[in-house]
Amino acid sequence: MAKTFTADEVVAAARDLAKPEFTRDDIAGKLGVKKPEFKEAFKAARQEGRLEKVRDDAENAGVFRLAGH
Repeated sequence: MAKTFTADEVVAAARDLAKPEFTRDDIAGKLGVKKPEFKEAFKAARQEGRLEKVRDDAENAGVFRLAGH
């Protein structure tokens, strides 16, 4: 059974990346899972205003940062 991630875990993974900007692929790598496994937690973190979208990269993937950074 797949682990259910929380918004706190997604934000902690983003913080642990120690990069100013990151993609969902970066978070997936940090968590050691595929993107769909933390989709709801990522969405919740964005809705809570803890993650914000900066832009889309050349491959049209969203680039994000921690809110307030």
